[in-house]
Amino acid sequence: MSNRDKAQMNSMKQFEIPTSKIMAYMAGQLGGYSMLRFTKRDLYNYVHSQQRARILDRDAATTISYLEGKANADLMSVTRYTTTADNRLGNLFWVDSIMKSNYELFGDVLAFDATYHGNKYKKPLDEEVRTYRWVLLNLLDVMGQRTPNLVVTDGDKAMRTAIAEVMPSAKHRLCAWHLEKNCVQRVKEAEFWKVFKKAIYANFDVDEFERYWRTSIESLSLGQNTWVQLTYDIKESWATAYLRGRFYAGYRTTSRCEGINSFIKVFLKSTDSILELVHSLDRVVKDYPVFREVKKQIKGVATLLFQGRESISTTIVYSFSKMGRPDRVCKVLYDPNDQKIECECKMWDSDGIPCSHIFCVMKYEGMEEIPETLIFRHWCKIAKDCTTLKMGNDSREHARLLQYSALYSSLTHVVTLGCEEVEDFAFAQDAISDLNIKFNMYATFFIY
Repeated sequence: MSNRDKAQMNSMKQFEIPTSKIMAYMAGQLGGYSMLRFTKRDLYNYVHSQQRARILDRDAATTISYLEGKANADLMSVTRYTTTADNRLGNLFWVDSIMKSNYELFGDVLAFDATYHGNKYKKPLDEEVRTYRWVLLNLLDVMGQRTPNLVVTDGDKAMRTAIAEVMPSAKHRLCAWHLEKNCVQRVKEAEFWKVFKKAIYANFDVDEFERYWRTSIESLSLGQNTWVQLTYDIKESWATAYLRGRFYAGYRTTSRCEGINSFIKVFLKSTDSILELVHSLDRVVKDYPVFREVKKQIKGVATLLFQGRESISTTIVYSFSKMGRPDRVCKVLYDPNDQKIECECKMWDSDGIPCSHIFCVMKYEGMEEIPETLIFRHWCKIAKDCTTLKMGNDSREHARLLQYSALYSSLTHVVTLGCEEVEDFAFAQDAISDLNIKFNMYATFFIY
């Protein structure tokens, strides 16, 4: 990278031009990316080094050095940050290869928790559109522009604006827990609290929801309540009736973020420095116990009543009602030729989990195993196994990311175990050396 290139980069950064745009602009000047004398990584490394040199906070500078140093061991790790007018650390964003792989596999739903507790620096998450926009733009840039299907937030207006600007195709869902809390604070009619909770969670279709809401509001004389009116106006972002059929992996609240926060507290203290925070977060892993919900749906079969069975061409239509609710009939379509089962309740489409109606059809059809069409890979133990993924012709980069992450994770585990004892270290070192020799021999054979 020449001094002229560096000077031009410095000038463009002074005008707050994004680093990714600088690359494109300079390539356009020279007639194409192939004419550039530096790579994308060279550009980001230079910009980060200039920013780091201006940061006065020693802890922040040390943290950035640590994160950027991780790239020597993990080539897919990325660190982004901003500085304030007085040369302090503003925003910090980082991912490693495992995070990128997980997002590639499970990035359908994004839950954003903007709440915070006091920390060593008494610094909150700056809830401004500009800050949220910066976070989301960096997320998309690092994750290959993959947009989630759904974003769940606590209802912060700035975040809502940023989502609409940066991720217009993503559905924004408001956290049900925060809505219930606001309801109790804004509406003093206790009976409405129950009505509102049912309006949020009940698996109504749109017409049922509208009838239920209208009847309830009229009976409680809340038609003139400002909060009730304003909340109804944004019903598409919280009522399950308007979200049915859109996959959201069971996320109705940001409480799973709270659960992760609770788990993380074991590793963190409010007096931790930024570097200590980063070190601790590198060690945190959390899994989702999805099979509890599957078990719940299987048990729910006992509460269903068979209402009828009819055949339409090659499709069999089952009808079920729930005990105590004979007026609510749910239809399930079953095609025995391809073992495909679809239910009106849309739980499979939204949660990726078969509902009790589908399990009931399986029972009547004598199925002893769940059909492959109803096994959602996200919930399987092999979800991260890149050897079992079905890749298209254009998925080479996708496969490379997953394979890199899998190998990096495995080798990290080997390194952790291998440094415990002298004998373990010698064994691990010999095994890795043998592996290197084999790969070098294979590479030489492939070239010639």
